[in-house]
Amino acid sequence: MSRPSAKAARLAPKWRELAEARSAEKGERLTPARLAVYAELLACDRPLSAYELIALLERRQERKIAPLTVYRHLDFLMRIGVVHRLQSAHSYLPCDHPDHPHDSQFLLCSSCGHVDEVESRGIETMLSELADERGFRPDHTVVEIKGVCGTCAGSVPD
Repeated sequence: MSRPSAKAARLAPKWRELAEARSAEKGERLTPARLAVYAELLACDRPLSAYELIALLERRQERKIAPLTVYRHLDFLMRIGVVHRLQSAHSYLPCDHPDHPHDSQFLLCSSCGHVDEVESRGIETMLSELADERGFRPDHTVVEIKGVCGTCAGSVPD
């Protein structure tokens, strides 16, 4: 499942249905406010910080929004598996394949800011085995690889 284009001004029905189904599975409700946060993330072509989200929502809704409220909505969206948090950048982005649970693996371009979500069973297996060997039980696994994307690499001098 691939993310809708940044030009999408509204939440695509399939993404809304998926978020509603994931909410129902968790016994929770996808409120209009939660949906608004998700829609803003889907409509943007880059990860957003919570404060960038707040500014977008305040502009669209023409009212002040408390940061704690947005953080709660983001926590909810992460809990149901439709949004990820980039630890190093303190920002959020919609999951590229929310139709199944998976560990988070990202390629982050330090030049243009583009982020690719990738999925590798090999990396998941390797990290799980390393943790098992040490008797470690991870709660959550996030792999972030910083570098230069293919587009920027063509314009970066050697």
